[in-house]
Amino acid sequence: MSRVARKDNHMARADQIEKVVPANAAAPAPEPTIEQVRELLFGEKQRSNEQQHRDIEASIEALRRDMTERFAMMEARMADMDREIERRHATTIDGIGMALADLGAHVRKLAEPSPNRK
Repeated sequence: MSRVARKDNHMARADQIEKVVPANAAAPAPEPTIEQVRELLFGEKQRSNEQQHRDIEASIEALRRDMTERFAMMEARMADMDREIERRHATTIDGIGMALADLGAHVRKLAEPSPNRK
């Protein structure tokens, strides 16, 4: 068969197929897509994994809030302790200053000539 004859034969078959299948015929029901197969095989596990992910994220957020609160409480406690230390330091310095002043007064009294001594 010549090349031209084969081409004509091929064209004739295409025309026959077009005549057999009407242009507005309903398309056959689509076969399940790969996404539908994935949903059937792995859908429940995927949803379970997503729920676990949300649960973990919620736990992490709760832990973050808890740690933030604890750090804030610790900082407040440290600030209170710092103020207490400053107060005690000032009180101690005042005490030492008064003790030195008393000692100085006592030494002055010892250095003064006493009226009984001569």
